[in-house]
This record gives sequence, C-alpha cells and structure tokens, in this order.
Amino acid sequence: MLMKWPFLLRRDSLFRLSLRGLSALERARWEAPVNKTILCQDKGQREQDCHNFVKVLQINGKKVFTCGTHAYSPLCSWREADNLNKVLETVSGTARCPYSPQANSTALMTRDGRFFAATTTDFSGADPVISRSMGGLETLRTSQYNSKWLSEPDFVGAFENDEFVYFLFRESAVEYINCGKIIYSRIARVCKNDTSGQLMLKDNWTTFLKARLNCSVPGQYPFYYNEIQGFSYDEPQGLVYATFTTPENSIAGSAICAFNMSAISTAFSGAYKHQAHPGASWERHSPTHSSHGKCPTPGGGLPRGLVDSSKYQLMDEAVKPFTLHPLHVSQPLERLTKIAITLVDTKLHKSVIVMFVATSEGKIKKLGVLPRTMNTCLLEVWEPFSPKVRGTAKIMDLKYLKETDSLYVASSEGVLRVPAQRCARFPSRQACLNAHDPHCGWNELKLSCTTAPNKDPLALHWEQSAPRCPVLTDPVDGSWGSWSAWSSCAYKQGSGDQCQCRIRQCNNPAPQHGGKDCGAGPNIEVTNCTQHGGWTAWSQWSACSQTCGVAVKSRRRTCGNPAPAFGGRVCVGQDHNEMYCSANPPCPAKQGPPPR
Repeated sequence: MLMKWPFLLRRDSLFRLSLRGLSALERARWEAPVNKTILCQDKGQREQDCHNFVKVLQINGKKVFTCGTHAYSPLCSWREADNLNKVLETVSGTARCPYSPQANSTALMTRDGRFFAATTTDFSGADPVISRSMGGLETLRTSQYNSKWLSEPDFVGAFENDEFVYFLFRESAVEYINCGKIIYSRIARVCKNDTSGQLMLKDNWTTFLKARLNCSVPGQYPFYYNEIQGFSYDEPQGLVYATFTTPENSIAGSAICAFNMSAISTAFSGAYKHQAHPGASWERHSPTHSSHGKCPTPGGGLPRGLVDSSKYQLMDEAVKPFTLHPLHVSQPLERLTKIAITLVDTKLHKSVIVMFVATSEGKIKKLGVLPRTMNTCLLEVWEPFSPKVRGTAKIMDLKYLKETDSLYVASSEGVLRVPAQRCARFPSRQACLNAHDPHCGWNELKLSCTTAPNKDPLALHWEQSAPRCPVLTDPVDGSWGSWSAWSSCAYKQGSGDQCQCRIRQCNNPAPQHGGKDCGAGPNIEVTNCTQHGGWTAWSQWSACSQTCGVAVKSRRRTCGNPAPAFGGRVCVGQDHNEMYCSANPPCPAKQGPPPR
C-alpha cells in the first residue's frame, strides 16, 4: 500500500486503484518493444516470459519510481504518482530490477531518496546483488561472484531503521557446505551513507554484514524452520515478524518468529564467522578494535578497516527471536507464506498484536497475540477466493492499511480488499465476547457485536472480556458465502445440453456447535439453459379458396412452443399444410348467350 492509492503491478501495465472499491482509476500501458521481445526469444526464453513484468514501484514525494523486466532488458522510469501515463524520465534497470519475471527481488526507496535493491544483474540470474543508487551518492554493490557475500539468494524484503538498511533473504549456507547443502535465513545490513573504498572494495560496500535468523523450537536438539518466506516490520515497536518454513522437499511445516532490533544489533556487534581458505572449517573470529560495520561520520574521511570489510561478512551468532518459542507453529503439512500485522487498542490493553498470515493453499489466518503471555490464538480462517479458483489461487503479498482497516491481498487472480474484522457474524453478546477478537466488542446501544465506537475502546457502552483464546463451544449460525462466477453446467446427463450455473456455500461462517444452518435461499442458481424449439398447435383450417369446384384450404404453425434459445435446435418439419376442399359442390356450367 503506497500513499493514498493502491498500485497494481501487472504484465505490460501499471494500475492505480481506488482505495475502497479497487476500481481502476488509471491504467498505464508499458510494453516492451517488438525488437526487444524478438531478441529475448532468440536468446532462448519463452514467449510468455518476453514481456514487461513490472516488479518495482517505490514512492518518492509526488513521484513513483517503477521498474520492469522489459523482455529481459530491465528498464526503470520516473512517473507522476497521480498520472502514471506521464513519464518524467527513463533509466537503466540493471541492478535495480531482475531480468527474469520468476526471480525473487525486493527494493526500497529510503526517506532521503536513496534507492536500494536486492536482485540479479545478468541475463542468466547468476550475479545476485544488493545495490544502492540515486540520492546523490555513488552507486555501490556487493562483491561480484563471491558466495561469501551472497550465495544463491532468494530475497524476501527490505526496511530501513536509523542509519541502516536491512535485507531479509534465504540462501545456500556457505558455512555448512562441508557437511552438505542447506538453506539458511539471513538478515543483511548496510549503512545508508556507505562511501566504499578507493582501491580495495572500490564500488563495493564496506559496511555489509549478514547474520542468520534463528526460528526454531528449542530443546536439546532444536527443530529449525530454516527458510524465510515473508516478513512485516513494525517500526514503532522495532519488531520484525517473519514466516519460516521447512525445506520444500521435506515434510511441510511453518512457524512465525519475531525479532527485535536490539537482538539484531547485538548479533551485528559480535564476533565474525570466517573461513581462512577454501576447504578450511569456518571459525569464530573476534578482531580487536574493528570498525567494520560502523557507519562513516560526515567529514570523517575514507572508511577504516577495509581489510576487515573484505574479510568478514558473516556474523558468528544468529539473531535470537523475541520469544523463547515461535509465536505460532502451523498445523501439520501447512505452509505459511506472507504476513501482515496491525496493532489494536482494546478495552484492557494498548497495541495488541494481530497477525494476518497467508497459506500456500490461498487461505488467510487471523491470529491474535495475548499481551501478557505472548501466546498466539487462532481467531479466524478466511477463504477469500471463489470456489472456482479456490486451491489454485496463490497469494503473492499482504498489506494492512489502517485508514480502511482492511487487508489488501495481491494474488494470481488480482487484488482483493478484505475487512480486518467480521464482528457482525457474532449474533449474541455471549458469542461476541467468547470470540475474544481484539477488533470486536458488544455494543449495548446497538445490541450488536461491533468495532470500538468512534475508535474509542474505552467507551462505557462497549464491552470486551479479558484477553484469552476464543471459546469455541458456543453455537455459530451459518451464513451464505458469496456466489461463484457463472459457468457452464450440464442440463441433462449425456444430452450435451448446457446451462449457466453458479453456486454458493454455507461457509461464511459454516454452522458450528449446533448453530443454525443457512436461512432460506437456494445454494445453486441456473439460467440460460439450452432450449430446443417446439411446434405450436396447428391453427384452424382456413376457408376454402373458392366455394365450389376445385379449391384448397390451409393451416399454419410456428416454432414457438418454445422458441429455440441458447444454442437450441430449430423445429424440424413443415410450418404450412394444405388440403383439397372435397365437400365443395361442382360449379354450375357457364351458359352461352341466348339465341337471337
């Protein structure tokens, strides 16, 4: 969520959307030229990848800086935030945007206008980089083709704090290489005002450091969740919340851990992990009087400790989580992906942590953290997608916006806005209080479950109970979910006839613990069925064409009982019938003129 509009980044297009209805306020087409597309395919890439996939959009004042893959030739542009079609400037996207649309990358525009990116800088994706550009300082990057700096990383996100910019990613653990291959989660740090070296580390970071993030279940033999998938940074509290999983080819498992900035700073102030030469074991090193990792002061001259900067990148100690145990451990075989957080003021506590977490199956879990014990409670599970795409739709990102108290969901199916609370689903005072949702309380004036009136949780007529996990034994009445999209369905088995059908389910919420089923109303609607034509009854016979001699009479029918519709067959047969009038008397003979 950026500024007062959400932006949607798609293939060959940028969209500016309305905040609540998500209607398209503006679309800016940004396609790669034909010659770039042809060259991309000539180099062996698939046609569907040789487009401009917009991967970066950052706000700087009233302008946006956006970058796209541009058919494997990255390009960036400055545009007006409220007029995306007005391009102010175009610049190279190398080291700012990946070449491949499949690459994981992240970017950050700091408050002072410096652009930081974590991406790949070549066609093959073999040169990962964390770089800085713009903002009046020289361009810097990580050491090229040096696995001690970056080792096959997948970047997850970035944030700024004081004089540093931090990057979160997962990578192949070089310190474990003598024992096999494993992925570790990392947090890396650089100074915003890093000045690089003159000869040694020229154009490279002199303050780059990285440390492992430890998210594990403690014990004599801890169980580690090694692969970070998503994160959310709570700047006021100085906490980083992140989702971690087991390796992709192992038994699925996930956890949420939180890290405070003091623990991160402690890890970056400790000893280093160093390998003297290839093949040597990694050992703990504590150089004396080292200034490595400290930000240069204005007018302080050239950076000191460049030997240490080139020698040490990895910290010996991992960053320890804020709590002894993970805040949340997922159900068996469940994988958590993206996360967003908000802080909710309640009747008894300020800033209660509420987390929204996406799963690999396209669901969203709403979790609340109890203030005193830091135990996490499952408050609700949402299924934001229609039944037609449920299970196949993938959630790409989550952002919470306080102005609308909503969760914005970027997915493979588009962007959705989901209200952060559904207090109205609790029909009684007891059900409302037993839900223990920090957003919800019983309003004595309205006699309904609502959010805090006028955003004031201390209002006397608004009631909340002491925080605890939900009481799940009270009846929950069922309510209809949204209708699916219209789709074709068979009218009669084997006939080939089709209708348009849509369905809805009693799952918003589903009835539980003896609650009432969904009320009146169908769970399926059918329309526009194939209708084959049928003849109307024959009309009455018409009068004979003449009253004597040879004559005919006729009758008619039409194909209107029913008329063919929605691909139905027309009527077969004649719509007109004639027959002789057999009962006509002979016509009298014509008489000649009388004789004269």
